[in-house]
Amino acid sequence: MKHSTSLDPLAENAVIAVCALADAAGPRQWSSGAVEDAATALEVLAGALSELSPEAAELLEVIPAAVAALRERIEHAPAAAVPARRADTATDPAVLSTGLRRALAAHSLTGHRVHQLGPALLTVTLDAAHAQALAVLLAARRALPHRPPALEDEPRWGAGPAETAAAALAVALAAYGPGTYARVLASGQVTAGLSPTAAVQVTGALNARPAPAVGSSRPRRRGLGNGWKGIDAGR
Repeated sequence: MKHSTSLDPLAENAVIAVCALADAAGPRQWSSGAVEDAATALEVLAGALSELSPEAAELLEVIPAAVAALRERIEHAPAAAVPARRADTATDPAVLSTGLRRALAAHSLTGHRVHQLGPALLTVTLDAAHAQALAVLLAARRALPHRPPALEDEPRWGAGPAETAAAALAVALAAYGPGTYARVLASGQVTAGLSPTAAVQVTGALNARPAPAVGSSRPRRRGLGNGWKGIDAGR
């Protein structure tokens, strides 16, 4: 990588402009136009940086989905996009992330990554099998209103393990609030996005379900060896 290029002044100006925007921003300062412009800038910069390498593209793949979720959240609830004051620690980003990690681990959904991308979005990345398992656990909460799958999710059913898991998880998450999504990354893993409210509800739903007993073995069917028997959805 070059030590200095013609991009340096432009990048420096971008940093100065972003810092000035962040310094001037406040809970009640954002207009819908300002949010849209800032989100677009974030998306454009992520797209430019993703050209550095395939690894960079994979790391930044969540940004367009995060921006789309933010736009949808603002469209549905403009006043709630940037809360003026955090009422309690239940919606604190660190508390949300830690609580969700513990709830996932309690159900043996290991190897996940939970990230807080600003105050309005939390992402969870899992392998396809664990994403499918999470979808089953969340769909088992029958008390929540069922929402039909989005049109964009329908072609993914049966397109492969990761695509099917993402489609199932997207449908399950839709019952926990607007702005949720599930997408397949270039790595084959599934990443899901949740608003703080959805994250609280998902964590509560997982905590309300009994975790598998430690050391218990999965029953086997005669002749199937170590075949997968599925997930107990409480039915």
